[in-house]
Amino acid sequence: MEIKYLFTELQIGKKVVPNRFIFQATETNNCDAASCPTAETYSVYTARAASKPGMIFIESIDTSYDCQARSNRMVITQKNKGCYRDLVKAIKDISPQTLVLFQISHAGRLSDPQFREPKYPYSRSATEIAMSTAEVKKAVADFIQAALLVAEIGADGVDLKQAHGFLAGDFLHPGNMRNDAYGGSFENRIRFFSEIFQGVKAACPADFIIGTRISPYEGIPGGCGTAARDQVIEDLREMKEWARRLEAMGVDFINVSAGYANANLEILMPTAVFPEGVYRHFSWTKAIKDVVNIPVIGSGYTHPANGANTLCAESDAKRSMLYFAEENLKNNTVDLVGVGRQAIADPLFVQKLREGRAEDICWCDTCSGCGMLLGMNKIVGCVKYNKKFADLLASC
Repeated sequence: MEIKYLFTELQIGKKVVPNRFIFQATETNNCDAASCPTAETYSVYTARAASKPGMIFIESIDTSYDCQARSNRMVITQKNKGCYRDLVKAIKDISPQTLVLFQISHAGRLSDPQFREPKYPYSRSATEIAMSTAEVKKAVADFIQAALLVAEIGADGVDLKQAHGFLAGDFLHPGNMRNDAYGGSFENRIRFFSEIFQGVKAACPADFIIGTRISPYEGIPGGCGTAARDQVIEDLREMKEWARRLEAMGVDFINVSAGYANANLEILMPTAVFPEGVYRHFSWTKAIKDVVNIPVIGSGYTHPANGANTLCAESDAKRSMLYFAEENLKNNTVDLVGVGRQAIADPLFVQKLREGRAEDICWCDTCSGCGMLLGMNKIVGCVKYNKKFADLLASC
């Protein structure tokens, strides 16, 4: 099909993305003991750079060692920032126009070993203890410090993660009934991220891009996209208001996702089990896009692939990633097309599309093999197209 919108430029903050493809932050779990990139890490990101997407998010990088969800995740510190400077340079040497951003996160209740976090009704443990106010303030400071280090190493910006059950997202929940300044009322629940953003904005250069990933609906009692701590029915009023507030405070983009990592992966990453989740992602993205003017990144584009799926549509062509991406861009329901698993399956797929070689793309079939490797704390890769990772999964 004709590609009209995907290879057009767009301004984000004070910078420009050369096309509308965004490679989302997908954990590869392949760092060394010091949480620095390895040769495996370089191979992943240099391959993605060779595709020349508009933006590459470096996978979810933790603010400290005590909030890691897995043992081989990235952590950026004053001591190891040089290794990340080298990674950014390697990407930029291959694709100078591609923007390189780091997703900054704190795994909160998903940390291993489990970290203390703000309690709310959905709990995997009856013994969870809420963070003290001092610990919350320390977490705010850690986010700011991590973002400053990212700016120092020459990256273009950060995505401050408040989605998927990570700490910053948990503070937003109507179920967050902390009795200090960080819980209870909406104004209190947005305070954690607001303080982070203000600190990052003050510390980093004026052209440094600052965005955030949110889950407008998480599908858990008292989570984002509900009206109260004991509710699960979708109610986006509060998340729409939060999007308006984010734009007003100066956030450069909103990266829309959905779901909660340890509760409902089918909402977060639709597969053939729940293909209609793709449509839900498009509607959640539109709901945010309708209330802001800053760029909005959408999700849900991997499962449609080349149209060989079970989505309800009149033809394969109208079930495909390219069809939905072009239509959503044309209809102004999204500004940038975020892909995660497809970039794992074939990091060169954007370049192949640019060259008119769609038939050569290795399309992700959302088999979830990469996710299974991640869940088992293994190095992540595509089990369909890479024998090394297929063998690794088979051996587990």
